[in-house]
Amino acid sequence: TDQWFVSMDKNSLRENALKAIENDVEWIPAWASNRIGSMVADRPDWCISRQRSWGVPIPVFKCAKCGSTVANEQTFDAVIDLFYREGADAWFTREPSEYLPRGVKCETCGCTELTPEKDILDVWWESGVSHTSVLKHREAEGLRFPADMYLEGSDQHRGWFQSSLLTSMGAYGVPPYKSVMHCGFTVDGEGRKMSKSLGNGVDPAEVMAKSGADVLRLWVASVDYSQDVSISDEILQRTSEAYRRIRNTFRFLLGSLDDFDDQKDAVSDWNALEPLDQWAMVRTKHLLDDVSAAYDAYKFHYVYRAVYDYIVNDLSAVYMDATKDRLYSEAPDSPRRRAVQTVLMNILEVLVRVLAPVLSFTTDEVWEHYPQAMRERAGRPTNVQLAGWPKASDFAPAIPADGERVSEDFGVIMGVREVVTKALEDARGQKVVNKSQEAAVVVTAPRAVLDAVERYDAAVFEELFIVASVSFVEGEELAATVSKTEAEKCPRCWNHRALGGNANYGSVCERCGDALDAIGFAEGE
Repeated sequence: TDQWFVSMDKNSLRENALKAIENDVEWIPAWASNRIGSMVADRPDWCISRQRSWGVPIPVFKCAKCGSTVANEQTFDAVIDLFYREGADAWFTREPSEYLPRGVKCETCGCTELTPEKDILDVWWESGVSHTSVLKHREAEGLRFPADMYLEGSDQHRGWFQSSLLTSMGAYGVPPYKSVMHCGFTVDGEGRKMSKSLGNGVDPAEVMAKSGADVLRLWVASVDYSQDVSISDEILQRTSEAYRRIRNTFRFLLGSLDDFDDQKDAVSDWNALEPLDQWAMVRTKHLLDDVSAAYDAYKFHYVYRAVYDYIVNDLSAVYMDATKDRLYSEAPDSPRRRAVQTVLMNILEVLVRVLAPVLSFTTDEVWEHYPQAMRERAGRPTNVQLAGWPKASDFAPAIPADGERVSEDFGVIMGVREVVTKALEDARGQKVVNKSQEAAVVVTAPRAVLDAVERYDAAVFEELFIVASVSFVEGEELAATVSKTEAEKCPRCWNHRALGGNANYGSVCERCGDALDAIGFAEGE
């Protein structure tokens, strides 16, 4: 059977396509360039004809007398006009004499009787020229050629990605896209293809009805889409637990900021923040940098992992746990409490925006429950999707040029914290103390560690470790010993401190007495 072919080498199509793959297109993930490159390098000439009774015709004619092909500017223009008026089906219902101009004839023998080609185009050609039929054809509607990105399944390196590239390179000498992203396929928890016969499919509508759309969206963001991805009830259950962790973090942030007005209450001086606050600010900047880079690289599972690890390891386990005492026990307008709220406000502003593309409904709900003073401010965007991307330069107070030093110091201090945490667990197990607030901790540390910790007051470590007292001594190995403090327990904050420091309130610690003075509380009430 006679066939129609596109030569891969006659007009350097293969060579030009390989150069475009290597130099002109961003492949996501990057290794995909090797995949499509090897396919183009090894492929034979492209057979573009098919013997079918349906499809898009190959718009050429044959001489009824000598069988020569007739295809020129006149015939193509006539077919284009016919298809615009009546659609491609007219090829099969109209005679050539009805739409071809008079005078069109076989250039070989001069015969004017022409028959339409019966073969149809390969469907990959048909879809591959969407860069022309869609992008170029609709430029007035805002589309443009080349496309910013083509997105499809991983099998399309052999299909649509390749046919689009070859047709565009042949017609225009440039690739039809600036970047190409592929995704794998969704399989069940055991890695099997989903099918009706196996009954292992997962209906997105059922997932949303049971867990909500944001759980499904979070699962999508959590997987490496460049590979085949697994989904099952067990996997979705783990995703639901991660979602609740994120949602509860937002609840804590909103609850802690209920009385906060960033224009009146925020701490504006970096040095007015305590070291733990400064560390939290720098860590939030690091998170923003990591997440922004991951979004730019389309590595959404990196976004998920960075945010989740930050919430679990930095916020829940460290900062929010250590600063609850300041939030709950300081006077409402205490500079120390406002410092924590200032940091939490910055954290909220980052988290709600960077998670908006993933948890669209949850972040919108968070946006609607911001502190009242901010929620009712004129000019505030009505939806989180309109709020813009956060910038470290918008942090208030601004992180100074030497702000990274506190992060470097806390890299050492967090190592100390791990040792102290283990010592506290052992002490509780041995009934030395019941709670960490009862503990007096002595840390033995090498000089390199002491050089970092000695830049900070002992109160920094008492808050971070949530203990009664901390002292450091020099030694070769990092270690911690725990004993029970002799200080009394404050009945208001439950910390073990010296009581009676406030003249008006002899039964509580000085800090709590000052807080009671500030809120106008009379002892005995």
